[in-house]
Amino acid sequence: MRRSKAVSAIALFAAASMVLGACSAGTDNSGGSGANQQNAKPGELGGEDKIYKRPTVPDMGEVTTVTEENFQDYNNLLGVTNSAANLAATVAIQPSPYIGVFENGRFEQQIDGDLMESVKVTSKSPQTIEYKFQKAAVWEDGAPISCKDIYLQFLVRGKETGKKFDSSTAGYENIKEVKCSDDLKTATVIFETPFADYRGLFSYTGNQSLLPAHIWEKAAGVADITKLTRTSPELVTDAAVKAYTENWLGYKKETALSGGPFTIESTDLRDVLVLVRNPKYWGPKTGPSKLTIRTNTNAQSASQQLQNKEVQSIDVQADGPTAIQLKAVPTVKLLAQGGQTYEHIDFNMSRPIFKDNPELRKAVATCIDRNAIIDNLIKDIDPNAKPLGNFMFMPNEVGYEDHYQGIGEGKVADAKKLMEDAGWQLGSDGIYAKGGTRAEFTLGYKTVDRRHKTWQLVSQKCKEAGIQINSGQKDKFNDDDLTASAFDAALFAWVGGLSKSSSTENYLSKDKGGTANYNLYSNAEVDRLFNEANTNLDFEARVKQLNEADKLMAADMHSIPLFQLPDFAATDASIGVMGADGKVGDISYLNFQGGQTWNAWAWVKR
Repeated sequence: MRRSKAVSAIALFAAASMVLGACSAGTDNSGGSGANQQNAKPGELGGEDKIYKRPTVPDMGEVTTVTEENFQDYNNLLGVTNSAANLAATVAIQPSPYIGVFENGRFEQQIDGDLMESVKVTSKSPQTIEYKFQKAAVWEDGAPISCKDIYLQFLVRGKETGKKFDSSTAGYENIKEVKCSDDLKTATVIFETPFADYRGLFSYTGNQSLLPAHIWEKAAGVADITKLTRTSPELVTDAAVKAYTENWLGYKKETALSGGPFTIESTDLRDVLVLVRNPKYWGPKTGPSKLTIRTNTNAQSASQQLQNKEVQSIDVQADGPTAIQLKAVPTVKLLAQGGQTYEHIDFNMSRPIFKDNPELRKAVATCIDRNAIIDNLIKDIDPNAKPLGNFMFMPNEVGYEDHYQGIGEGKVADAKKLMEDAGWQLGSDGIYAKGGTRAEFTLGYKTVDRRHKTWQLVSQKCKEAGIQINSGQKDKFNDDDLTASAFDAALFAWVGGLSKSSSTENYLSKDKGGTANYNLYSNAEVDRLFNEANTNLDFEARVKQLNEADKLMAADMHSIPLFQLPDFAATDASIGVMGADGKVGDISYLNFQGGQTWNAWAWVKR
């Protein structure tokens, strides 16, 4: 699955922390919500944020987990690399001023007190944020984690530079300047226009993080990054651009430095990732001494590995039989509930078959049967699952409105009428055609059993409506075809962050900052609403703007929401996680922040 990072099942932060759907197994889940419910208005701009300090926990030795897709790139901030799979490593090694913390049955953004002395709003007009790093905070090679690392993101994510550096500009283009203290341990970020989700900037809670700027300086041939501006010629040389967009692809020990509790011991960038405690980490020694993350795309096989105690946890694409089986195993703790990820079908809006024929897009949305997909593939995992009606909000979030009522109900006759009213004629082979164009296309998707079954259900129903949908199943579809927009239509999932502004890179026009807009959708009014919402500090008004954008996207039908994908993870009951209150609870799951291992630094033996 890809993440938007926008992710994408994202909890709304109008300048403050909110409740997010990522709770431990066993939490009340009545009505599909329980502690997931985003049920509070966020605090005001500059509201006091809690500071989190990691606990010191006993060395629990070696732990092995299984995931559906493994780490591939150190720099996960590019449009071309943006993947939830990379978070398995980056969340453990890259610094983030704000992190997600589970407290009192809900998920909050809190300041990483091991990394930061403080993060404060020192002015509301202009909006000004002061970041003070701990003096002891260093990268793995001993270089300080500092203002330079914030300055790098400020430079490469400008309105114009973001295109060259293939990075989202949401929020960063609002920044007027960044001032560094003499010792570089304080960064003062001054905004030209307000940004509601400022807590997500530079942080995992906004699907971001910090990269080692001194490594960029060396590769770019820049003596001091803080002497550059967004218009400096030195910033956009081939060496400077490649230092950011290419130098951190894959994994190189000398450049992919850790600034967190773990470091990468080894990885084959495919099947095995091995994390060990970072000896240079200045904070508490936490979590397992060694964490091995293995790839297994077969949920049944991963389940068997867990039951055989070959691994201690699994985080895989769920299927009904696996969920039913694991629910009956007393030595396993299971989490299965509606999460912050959603499955959808995108039409490539640059392909003439979809660009020039909106009725075809709407006919496909009409002939598919979303309830049948959910009944066959999801209900055994999450009995509360239902068709999704919004791309901005999940059903268990404040602000959710269903803008897709009446579509995806398997109405074959209605789909055929849409086609015929637009001049399509049914051929002798049972497929519509118009002006030499046949109603036939390929649906691309990663090799995952559930997605293949989804294609089967979609193609069978739409074939009845005279539309032929071929299978484009590929092992590397997400990595190769999806990011290159090399598809007719795509079936995949977005994984959300903690800020709605991160959605902008999914849905903004490509030339307006839509770095992850893989289906090349463009609507000027949607662009306007997103940009206004990102600067709006009024909670209710912002919810309204985001819903207006979603209504416009529903009218365009460039993408079909299918369902809120259940978070599905399971662990051996012998391991748990130490909470902020010192109590040990069940391992939880947070897909946009590393999946099941998002807080491995707090794992303990029960």
